[in-house]
Amino acid sequence: MWQIVLYVNTLSVSLFVLIAALVSVLLTRWIASAPAERRRIARILFVTSLVVVLLATIAPTQLPGSGTRYVSLSPGGAFFGSEIEGMYPMERRMATATSIANAAMFVPLAIFRYAAVKRSSGLQVLAESLALSVCIELVQLIMNAGRVVDIDDVLFNTTGALIGVLVAGASARWVGKGPRSGRHRADAPESAAGRRR
Repeated sequence: MWQIVLYVNTLSVSLFVLIAALVSVLLTRWIASAPAERRRIARILFVTSLVVVLLATIAPTQLPGSGTRYVSLSPGGAFFGSEIEGMYPMERRMATATSIANAAMFVPLAIFRYAAVKRSSGLQVLAESLALSVCIELVQLIMNAGRVVDIDDVLFNTTGALIGVLVAGASARWVGKGPRSGRHRADAPESAAGRRR
């Protein structure tokens, strides 16, 4: 994933957030017009996004079992504390960019997950994203293939998922299909029609 962090800057992050919000709004409006059929597309997008995340986080950088295990359980270790002592400015910038990239990966994942299921709460999507991030770190630890196991990865992954949930929830409300309870219901018109019968 280090190639990606080279492109992380204020402009690219701003564009990413803007595009994510636009995709969320368009996807929500698109599903609302034919929820049963088009939700399958959202599931495909979710699975595709999940595969990309797994490839970016679990694909070994060296032979499994040949690495030196490094586990960091200190939150914010790359930004303050003893770990930043002796780091060059470029190294600090790379650490910051990597953290932002870790968050960005989970934004579309949460958006597509939110849209893929007929009734799913933001808390449920957030909990699933947290569990996924923890599992990724455990797999990295077991594989021992050049990956660093870092609590910051979990924190930033979950932060990205939170952003995705907020964007998806706001999109659902903006198109008038999300109730205030926090659950989205793109099928509300169908249920209302059923009650009239």
